[in-house]
Amino acid sequence: ALRTCVTPLMRLATALLLLIPACGLQAQSVSEIGLTGGVMYYIGDLNPYKHYPSRTKPAGGLMFRYNFDTRYAIRAQALYGVLEAYDSDSPDSLQVARNLSFRTSLFELAVLGEVNFFNYRGLGKDGRSWTPFVFAGLCYFRASPRAQLNDTWYDLQPLGTEGQGSPEVPGAAKPYSVDQVGIPFGFGLKFNFGGHVDLQLEWGMRRTFTDHIDDVSGTYADPDLINPLAAELSDRSADRDVVDRTGQARGDAQTRDWYQYTGLTLSYVLTKFTECDMLYFQKRR
Repeated sequence: ALRTCVTPLMRLATALLLLIPACGLQAQSVSEIGLTGGVMYYIGDLNPYKHYPSRTKPAGGLMFRYNFDTRYAIRAQALYGVLEAYDSDSPDSLQVARNLSFRTSLFELAVLGEVNFFNYRGLGKDGRSWTPFVFAGLCYFRASPRAQLNDTWYDLQPLGTEGQGSPEVPGAAKPYSVDQVGIPFGFGLKFNFGGHVDLQLEWGMRRTFTDHIDDVSGTYADPDLINPLAAELSDRSADRDVVDRTGQARGDAQTRDWYQYTGLTLSYVLTKFTECDMLYFQKRR
């Protein structure tokens, strides 16, 4: 009886020992680190519609990707860029007359979920060395708008150009925050060069919850009730000394600002899926 019990156990142990060299002690998932570089632009009160305007600026950063399998991944990414817009660039004569402008450095930290269309870097007949993909997630970003006056750049948020935070302005809003969150989403293409190097092209929008990336949102405040510098930066129209715009619309408070990043990412694959990983994925499907 003892022999009949030991023999199957020995066979099972032998089978497990044979599997260990082939599969390893634990299945590996693919992780990557990389550099990204591209361009960034803004859409808002000073650039309502135009994609890739003349003020599109370079941007770049770092990324880390963890691949759960050949279809799903999560990416952490840090970006730095510049957003800029000028009313003087607009074909709209009313915008040109308003004559506002801004520039801001933008720092972003994002966590993004990715879905690959194909069995990317997978083994077998359906494995692909390239794939389209989509992504969406959540980001934190910091954008503090500035404007130039007489060859000097000024931070606009502390000035309260629309009367924010001023006890003298009736119904004044609170100062807006330069620290915000947004929802990044977009699509792209991934390419693997047969080894540890991947190349990714992506196009992504950021839907924000602020209308103050450009410092333009509500109405003109009474220039006599706010800081003289704030008043001068608030209304840059040529006729500001003869026309009282108090209470008139300075921007569209019913919309929110957006920004966009288009980039190329070069990544290095730290670990690779094994044949046992592939068998596991196939069984799961």
